[in-house]
Amino acid sequence: MKKSLTIGMTKAIQKASKLAGKGGSTTPGVVARKLNPAILKQLRNNVGHVVFITGTNGKTTTSNLLATILQENGKRVIHNKEGANLITGITTAFVAPQNLRGTKKFDYAVIEIDEGSIARVLKEIRPDYFVFTNLFKDQVDRFGTEHDLANTLKDVLAPYDLRLVLNSNDPYVSHIVSKQQAIYYGFAKDAFNFDAIKNEEHVTCPRCGGELRYDFQLYANLGNFYCASCDYASSTPRYTVTAVRDGAVTINNTDYHCALEGGYNAYNIAAAIAAARELGFTEDEVAKGLRAVALENGRMERFTLNDQEILLNLAKNTAGLDVSLSAIDTLPGTKNVYIGVNNTPYDGIDSSWVNDANYALIKRDDVQHIYCGGSCAQDVKNALLAQGFAEQNLHIVTEAPLSEQLAVGADSVLVIPNYTMLEPVRKQLVK
Repeated sequence: MKKSLTIGMTKAIQKASKLAGKGGSTTPGVVARKLNPAILKQLRNNVGHVVFITGTNGKTTTSNLLATILQENGKRVIHNKEGANLITGITTAFVAPQNLRGTKKFDYAVIEIDEGSIARVLKEIRPDYFVFTNLFKDQVDRFGTEHDLANTLKDVLAPYDLRLVLNSNDPYVSHIVSKQQAIYYGFAKDAFNFDAIKNEEHVTCPRCGGELRYDFQLYANLGNFYCASCDYASSTPRYTVTAVRDGAVTINNTDYHCALEGGYNAYNIAAAIAAARELGFTEDEVAKGLRAVALENGRMERFTLNDQEILLNLAKNTAGLDVSLSAIDTLPGTKNVYIGVNNTPYDGIDSSWVNDANYALIKRDDVQHIYCGGSCAQDVKNALLAQGFAEQNLHIVTEAPLSEQLAVGADSVLVIPNYTMLEPVRKQLVK
């Protein structure tokens, strides 16, 4: 009776929330947990296999890719598609598709999870597979450095017998393994040209603190690494990306076609493929699912506004911002750029990461104007000034409509918002 009441109330609250124009992915979970603190544990019993996906960048895209692969192959899937990745949002994801008796069965749950929520969620749900995309410097006020986060996650996961799916090119991701079974995915040396994105220098070993060296470095701290002071080194990937072309990624000599573009998304595709294959899906079944993937809002999303091409991509940290800035090469004609950064608790209060980006990627003759928005607009402008940009080409914009400001004097516009800026900015641009 308590389970049924909780599910009924949660569904009603979610419906009311959506009618009020809100997402309806967090508040229902808050209420559900108050009514029945055991609801998540109870509903886990209705799911065959659970897959968690986490990491600094790419967890939303990777979880959407994997969920689509499973759904296109006829599986019943629970998925927090909206990206509500704290325990309240995860609770909503489990409750919302249930029948009132709480007896509906699902084949899989594909759950995106915030790095800081893992310890709490694992007390209620233990996944069959745990996928890690990458660990970059991000929200240092919450997570500390990459070293800190890797060590924290290693300690959190140590008591659990999990099967891990890990990025072999990330030294911090590899470090989280203790006794667990782990399989790896990664890039071969010449699979994609990341030269436009700067490499991180003086990367240190998460095991001993010595300096890591690279047989090849892709971007940021990613590459084929080894430590000069201990035996820590990249693991051999079971799933290797050997080529990335427009609309196709080659992994283990199989071409997979997908609407997502670029080397950055190829990592997400590789993670999803590795997880799906480990779950027992064939190459043909995985390929079928990837062909059905639709572009996500704000993830390398392209559209036209006033006859101008707009490229919109979310960036939440230095690595993501560098990747987004490098996409300037894919836009035609003269260009304007918008960078919108907030520093709410959801984004991370520490916004110092904006100072470390490689703004030289947009320091070029075909870039006309750069607009800075959000609560950290002045910080972004100062970072650009420090890297030698002319002040007359930099503008702080705080009022709508952006669509009328960003389009002036350019054939195309690169728009880069961070987490809480994404939807407000997108609503002003997508008609």
